[in-house]
Amino acid sequence: MSTEHGMLVRAQGGTWSAPESSAYENEAHLQQMLAEQPGWIPGVDAPAFTAQELHTTAGPIDVCIVGSDGGLTVVECKLASNSEKRRMVVGQVIDYASAVWREGADGFVRSWEARTGQNLAELLPDTSMDQLVSNIESARIDLCLAVDEIDADLRRLVEFLNKATRPDVRVTALQLAYARQGAVEILVPSTYGGEIAETKVRTAGHLAETWTVESFVEGLDTDEDRALASRIMERAQDAEGPRRRPPLWFGNRPGGGIYLHPGGVSHSPAWIWVNSKRRLTICGTWKAYLSLAHHPAYARLAKLLGQSHLEGAKGVMASEVDLDELWPVLTECGLDLDAAYAAGSNVG
Repeated sequence: MSTEHGMLVRAQGGTWSAPESSAYENEAHLQQMLAEQPGWIPGVDAPAFTAQELHTTAGPIDVCIVGSDGGLTVVECKLASNSEKRRMVVGQVIDYASAVWREGADGFVRSWEARTGQNLAELLPDTSMDQLVSNIESARIDLCLAVDEIDADLRRLVEFLNKATRPDVRVTALQLAYARQGAVEILVPSTYGGEIAETKVRTAGHLAETWTVESFVEGLDTDEDRALASRIMERAQDAEGPRRRPPLWFGNRPGGGIYLHPGGVSHSPAWIWVNSKRRLTICGTWKAYLSLAHHPAYARLAKLLGQSHLEGAKGVMASEVDLDELWPVLTECGLDLDAAYAAGSNVG
C-alpha cells in the first residue's frame, strides 16, 4: 500500500488506508486554498488581503497578496499534473511581477478594485499605502511558487532566484499537499526558501532597515545632495501647519524614500529618495493616493517639476530644483490636498 504524499487515514480504532483522494480538483482549487490562508506564505503576516486572477498586461496573477504593512507578494500556482514544465512557473511569476512594476501603483490599485471591489486606500493605513506605492515603484515584490509537490528542480530554482534578486525580495516555494476522506479535507503545508530569503535580508544588514535622517543623508554621494537633503527635511519639520501627522515618513532602505508632510499635513505632496547613482531625487505623489490621484491641487507642483499632474509622476534631480521656489508650492499643495480629501473630492 502506498500514497503519493505519505498520508494515511482511518476512523479511530480502524485500519489505516490511503485517503479517497490525494489530488486537487484543478489549479483553481489550489488557488482558493491559498487565497483563504495567505499566512502560510513565508514573509506574509496576518492580516493580509488577497485577490485571485488579478489582471495585468502580462496576464492574470493567480493569487496576489497585499499585507497590512503594504508588503506585496505575487503567487503562481502549478500542479504536478500540469503538462507545462515546472520551470515555466518561474517565468510566469517574474513576468507578472514585472507587469505590476511597469504599470505602477495607480494601475495596480485600479486592477485590485476592479477585481475585488476593495479600495486599498481605505483598507490600509496611510503609512502602509505609502509603503505599497514605494514597493511597487522600486520593484520590491516578493515571489512565491505554490505547488502540490516541491521537487529538486524547484528547490534549485528558488535558491538561484534568491541569489540573483535584490536582498529585500523574498523568493519562496510553498507546498500544500492535499487529501480528502469523505467530508474531511487534509492539508499539509511546507515551505522552501523562507530561511534562505530571510538570511539574505539579514546578511544585507542595513538594507532591511528603514531610513533615518542620518542614514539617508549618509547614503547620498555628494556634499551638495547631503546639504540639500538636510535642508529639505529641516524645512518639513520646522514648517508651520496642522501637525496632523509627523512631518517625515520613512520608508525602507534602499528602494523606499522619505515622504514629506510639510507642517504635518496628512497627505504628502512629494517624496525624496536616493537613486541608483546615490543622487537625491524628488517626485510628486499625484499617483499615490487613489482618492486624490491627478487632483488639480497638484498642478502647480507638477509644472514646477516640469511635468503634468494628469500623467505619470517622474523623479527629478533635487539639485535641479530651486528649493526656495519649490517650498511654498509644496506646502500649499499639501494643505490643498488635505482640504480636498476632507471635502470628499475624488477626481482620480
